[in-house]
Amino acid sequence: MRTRLLTPTLVALLALAGCAQGGTTPANQAPPAPNGPTPAGKTFTATSATDKGTPHALVTGSTVTLGFPEADRLTANAGCNTIGGTVSFSGGTLQPGELSLTEMACDAPLHDQDKWLAGFLEAKPTWRLDGDKLTLTSAETELVLTVPKNADLAGPKWTVDSLLTGESAASTPATATASLTFTADTVAIETGCNSGSAPYTVEGTTLKFEPPILTKMACTPETTELETAIVAALTQSTTFTIEAQSLTLTAGEKGLRLHATK
Repeated sequence: MRTRLLTPTLVALLALAGCAQGGTTPANQAPPAPNGPTPAGKTFTATSATDKGTPHALVTGSTVTLGFPEADRLTANAGCNTIGGTVSFSGGTLQPGELSLTEMACDAPLHDQDKWLAGFLEAKPTWRLDGDKLTLTSAETELVLTVPKNADLAGPKWTVDSLLTGESAASTPATATASLTFTADTVAIETGCNSGSAPYTVEGTTLKFEPPILTKMACTPETTELETAIVAALTQSTTFTIEAQSLTLTAGEKGLRLHATK
């Protein structure tokens, strides 16, 4: 997958998406203790976001994640592209270094959310860590994240966030909710219109699905497209990855991105 550096010009443009987010520390927020624990080694999922004290609505079905795999490394994802690079936690602020961005084509809402997150990070927000809860605060925006419980394939209900085609990602229709729920050898399928199931086996990171058996209700064009994408991702050679509470299924050029829900 292609990546590019966030050049100073691009950084400035991204920052304009949340230019007022600034790096000023609010008067009521004290920075963390200089020698206290940092978020390093943890991956966080956003639970709430506010702009100027007003709830900031994330794209329906999307998940914002922020990871610190090493003491000086940052990864971030807002539902489409992944941001990566160096980071410092000194002075009570999150200070990214040179960042790179993957180049997947996203639909407009996810593209705008990518810009919002990149601009927020470039604003060098203050950070506060309370156990597994991370709070990032700029002059006008606050993002609260937590470390999710590790999710296995079987158990959670996996709700479809995005439809993947090559290096493009599209959000699911706002009018439909699709999900996969795995047991030891069967997956229950909800396509947003029809429902059904398919037997499967696991070999390493490959899932081998038998052809799904679904109900045959008439669907709208949007839900038909969603259903077609789901069925196309359930093949005899579908690879999967799980990171925190995010599941990615890939079958050739097609795929799904899902998040774990109760």
